[in-house]
Amino acid sequence: MKRLLILLTTAVFSTACIKQYIHQGNVIDPDSVWIIQEGDTRFAVERELGSPAIQDKAYPQRALYIEDFYDENTGKKYTRGVEVIYDEAWRAKSIRRFGFE
Repeated sequence: MKRLLILLTTAVFSTACIKQYIHQGNVIDPDSVWIIQEGDTRFAVERELGSPAIQDKAYPQRALYIEDFYDENTGKKYTRGVEVIYDEAWRAKSIRRFGFE
């Protein structure tokens, strides 16, 4: 009985030390990032990238798709994203991509 208790205690404490990697924000497909072009409608951009992670009420013409993730092999954190600025007709006026190098 004592041996079982020690074994269970060890198992509980060892699982508490496992590092969990959490993917935050959008899951951005790198191929989709290069498909969208200036002049595309908001509908076309959202069809490729999904809903934006950040849609600021103060700047409704701006949509930000961003993701933070850890490479499980190296443990390095990566941040990449796409910022789309729309014109009055809701067509992409400018597209800024970062972290896809």
